[in-house]
Amino acid sequence: MIKGDARRAMRFCGGRAVASLMIISLAHLSVSLTETLLLFLFFGSESIYYDFYSFYNRSPEVIAITAVAAVLWFMFVPALLLGYTKLHLSFAEGNDESISVLFEMFSSFKKFIGSAVFSVVFAARYIFVFGIALLPGGAFFWFAQNYINPASRTIEILKTIAVSISVIITVLCVFLAIIFVQRWSLAAFYRISGNGIFKSFSLSAKATKELYTRIIGFKCSFLGWGILSFFVLPLLWAIPYYSISNAIFSKYLMEKYEHSLAEIPETISADITFKETD
Repeated sequence: MIKGDARRAMRFCGGRAVASLMIISLAHLSVSLTETLLLFLFFGSESIYYDFYSFYNRSPEVIAITAVAAVLWFMFVPALLLGYTKLHLSFAEGNDESISVLFEMFSSFKKFIGSAVFSVVFAARYIFVFGIALLPGGAFFWFAQNYINPASRTIEILKTIAVSISVIITVLCVFLAIIFVQRWSLAAFYRISGNGIFKSFSLSAKATKELYTRIIGFKCSFLGWGILSFFVLPLLWAIPYYSISNAIFSKYLMEKYEHSLAEIPETISADITFKETD
């Protein structure tokens, strides 16, 4: 039903959805081209032909240029992404909004800074969770590589088993991390609805409680479109289609949570009595 509503919405706002996607892609591309151009101007062909890691470790100017690119990214992209989310939420609500909603976060300094801070907090939470998820398997792998010396055939097999176990632990922990971070899948939608940064994460965690696997299942249902997107052109349909579907699904979860708060608990309603009056 959600996908059917999204397809119907694409008939009326598909052009605006694609245009907003192109604007955000252009912002990403502009930042990348700026960084590449600055590196080429300062270091010439070395910035193209040298190994990435060795090149970035040989000069502080390279770090400075990368920092400039990062600042440019935070100046434009986070605000555009929140505007993109708000535009598609408007489509999900049946509103005939113009593409100008994409730039709403630039309308005031508070919204502009708030979008950047929200993006930092959002990224920090994901990095922390996945960093913790990679720690057990990484530690086990490091122990196997440094303290199990294959002096004999038996020890070599033991080391192979230990490395395999570390890979299994890593895959399992990453899978659990993917499930865990679904609690923040509604944070951007709560943020654009006028809630504070940390309150948005709190409301998202409450609204998605015990629904993590359902959210993952919804996202995995677009796997076919993701595979087709390797051919580039289907991206112009797949990403707007997914964005509108995700907005409709997120709106449904938010409204479901609001209705659950409005319901009167049975233990309270059982004690309520009504008296007839003239």
